[in-house]
Amino acid sequence: MVEIGFGQTEILASVVGLVTGLIYTSVRAPIPAPNVLGGIFAILGTFIGYVFVAALRGQLVFV
Repeated sequence: MVEIGFGQTEILASVVGLVTGLIYTSVRAPIPAPNVLGGIFAILGTFIGYVFVAALRGQLVFV
């Protein structure tokens, strides 16, 4: 079963990512993530494909 939810963990991860991005940018260091929009879309597309297959299999649950 694949559970998809939006809760405290996702909010905390978003805040940590934002703070990390701000720190890396302020010290002019390369970010530890794809720094091009295409790379970010590739990660998002991979997740969407995973969710799509789980939904087709009837294994998707929103919590």
